[in-house]
Formats: sequence, structure tokens, C-alpha cells
Amino acid sequence: MEIRTDGGMPDQDEIAKLRAQAEAGDRNAAGRLGELLAKHGDPEAALHVWARAYGDASPTTRRLAELLADRGDLRAAVEVWQFSDPVRQNPDGLHEDFLAALDTDDRIDWEDDPEDWAFMEREHLTTLLPERGDETALA
Repeated sequence: MEIRTDGGMPDQDEIAKLRAQAEAGDRNAAGRLGELLAKHGDPEAALHVWARAYGDASPTTRRLAELLADRGDLRAAVEVWQFSDPVRQNPDGLHEDFLAALDTDDRIDWEDDPEDWAFMEREHLTTLLPERGDETALA
């Protein structure tokens, strides 16, 4: 499978290795795999990988991403996972690679508060669920 949007080609060996590790239950590998798939133009596969690996640990994120994907907004669904705590705190993830390249002062500006993200997810769900007739789904 060829995956590309940014003109670059992903390393197919790395993708295959990460896929095998993810299927064996390695959540860090799944997080990185999802990020690479999303980066190279396969958001549906990325969403599937993240939901399978982190769905039980982050049900609010999974639900919000599913609702956005159902509406056809795959980019927003991918962003939900990219900012989710399980994926964002993944030591093997692309965000961690980015943070590691920053000096200490700059790193502080890029670190997120998990409680803020959880609040934003819940607020977004509170808006989307009634549109689907699921007003009681958050209760």
C-alpha cells in the first residue's frame, strides 16, 4: 500500500515493523504507526489503529473521533487522536520527537495540560451528541 500526501514516502519497513508490534499489543508502536499513517495520507487506517490500541484507555477520544469520522471529517477525527493523552504522551511518538528537539524554555510552550484537553473533548461531545439524538450518552 502506497501512502502519501506530503510528497514523501513513508519507510515501508518501519510501517511493517510498527504494524507487527501494534498487532502484538505494543501501544507505543501503535501510536507511532497511527501518526505515520495519518502524516502520509491514510487517516482511516490511522483512526483504526488508534481506536484499537487506545480506545479502552481513552473512550471519550474514541467516541469523539468516531462521531467526527461519521460526519466525514477525517481530518478533525485524526486531530482528536493526535491531541489525546495516550497518543500525545507516547514516548515513541512524533510529538515526543518534536519536543525532544526543543530547548527547555521552548518545550514548556508546547506541553499540554491533560485536564484542558479532556475538558475540550467533553465540550465538543456535548455539542455533537445532541445533533445525533444522543443527548443522554454523556450521562
